[in-house]
Amino acid sequence: MTDSQCMGRLLASATHDMRNVLAVIRESAGLAQDMVQLAAGADKSADPRVIKALDTGVWAHKALKEAQQQILRGAALAECMEYLAQVSHSENENAPCDLVRVAGTFCLMAARRARAVQMVLESADSEEPVWSAVPALAVLRALLDIFDLCASVGGQVKLRFSAGRQNKVEGIIIEVCDGANRDMALAALTGSPLLNARPRPGWQALLMPWRDPAQRFFLSISACGSED
Repeated sequence: MTDSQCMGRLLASATHDMRNVLAVIRESAGLAQDMVQLAAGADKSADPRVIKALDTGVWAHKALKEAQQQILRGAALAECMEYLAQVSHSENENAPCDLVRVAGTFCLMAARRARAVQMVLESADSEEPVWSAVPALAVLRALLDIFDLCASVGGQVKLRFSAGRQNKVEGIIIEVCDGANRDMALAALTGSPLLNARPRPGWQALLMPWRDPAQRFFLSISACGSED
């Protein structure tokens, strides 16, 4: 997978989500407008249940809350897109990246693609960054490879990503959580050619068991391959 292919897939997923965000905001705004018109007495023939809901403020509150949530999600998606554009045009290809931010960016931008195969992507919060001397796009490509591996056996699983270290090496811990297809996803990761691969010159992704290999793996990206 090339960098441009990785970017294209993530942007396509995020753009689809952004359209959904705008659609919900537009719907909520329309509902709020209807409430205002009813409150002004513009429509006396409205359904009594609607008028009752207006009197209690239920609909207006719900519309406002939904719009606020989607605005926050839209802002987060926009920030991820901006970050992806920045790292893709960085003059310093070897600039270090914050693995916490990269994992969060991946989970948000790939969310729509994940829903298509009934997968859930989650990134763990961290109070401080975990820096790695790896191009951010290389990390995103490695995470997309992990995603594709689980999707290829049917998806239907939840993956949790958290930045960390193993033997003083930076990387991302991948936890296979709930899901009807959890066993198949674990088998796919266990049989991955990335698992216990031998390091070679250049960037290379190495997948290895974590402390409890029954459900967690460690993606070592201190030497993450840039070859396609």
